[in-house]
Amino acid sequence: MGDRKIDVIYNDLPCQRYGIYEFSLLKYSLKHKSMIYPYQKLLPLEFENDNDNNKYLIENYKTLGPLHSMLCKGIEFTSRNQFPIVEPYTGELPENLCSIHRLRKKPDSLLRVICAHFFTDDSNIEPFWNNPFKYLRFLQRIGWIISTDLSLYSNMLLIQMLWNSFRNKLLSAFYQRNGIRLIPAPSWGDLPHIELFMEGWPKGSIIAINSTGIGLDKRCRYIWLEGYHAMLDILKPIHIMRYGACIEGERKEMSTYYPNNNKTGYRYGR
Repeated sequence: MGDRKIDVIYNDLPCQRYGIYEFSLLKYSLKHKSMIYPYQKLLPLEFENDNDNNKYLIENYKTLGPLHSMLCKGIEFTSRNQFPIVEPYTGELPENLCSIHRLRKKPDSLLRVICAHFFTDDSNIEPFWNNPFKYLRFLQRIGWIISTDLSLYSNMLLIQMLWNSFRNKLLSAFYQRNGIRLIPAPSWGDLPHIELFMEGWPKGSIIAINSTGIGLDKRCRYIWLEGYHAMLDILKPIHIMRYGACIEGERKEMSTYYPNNNKTGYRYGR
C-alpha cells in the first residue's frame, strides 16, 4: 500500500502531494501490552490491492460524508499539518460582489460578470460543503467566486476553528481544480494559532478579507487587526479585496473596498 508521495515546495516549506492520504499505524506499548490503533484510510480512493487482507485497513463509507465524494482527489496538502493548498489568484479585480445565496436564479448574463462571495451566514454555506458536486456547475457559470467563509469565532474550541479552516481551504482547492476562478479569502479565529489558520493559503496573491461582524467590540477589533497584520507578514498579498467596514490601522493603500450587500439587499436582489 504505497502512498506515492512527491515532494513539492509550499511557502518555502517542503510539502508532499498525496495520491492516498493515510495515517500510519500507531503503536503504543504499555509494559507487556500494546495498544494498536487501526490503520485507517481517510480518503475515499479505491484500494490499490483488492486482495489485501490487512484487517487494519478500513474504508468507512457511511461516515465520511463529502470526503467520500472524491473531493480530495488531485489536491495537494501541506506536509506540516495536511491542510489543502490553495493556488494564488493574480488576475483582474471584479467590479461587483454579491452574496452566493442571492444568485441562485440569476441569468448567465449576470453571473458571468459578477463575483460571488460567501461572507454570509454559515447556513448558506453548509449546503456547498454537504453536496459539493451538486453546486459545481452553478459555480462554474459565475465570473469569480471568493473562498467559502465558514466561521472561525474566537470563542470556539480550537478543533472547531481548525475544522472550518480546513473545510474553507479544501473547498477552495476543489473549486480551483474544477476550473473555477477563485479568489482566496484567508481568515483567522485567534492569534496564538495564526500560522495554522494561514497554512495552505497562497503567498503573493490577490485575496479577499471580510470584516463584517466585527462591530465596535474592542476585543474583536483587536483580534481582527492583529491577525490582519500577521496575515500580511505571512502571506504577503499583492492586493486585498475588502468586504465590510474599514478598520482603523489596516492597509488602505493596497485595498479595494466593496459594500456590504448583506445589509442593503444590493441591486441584484434579495
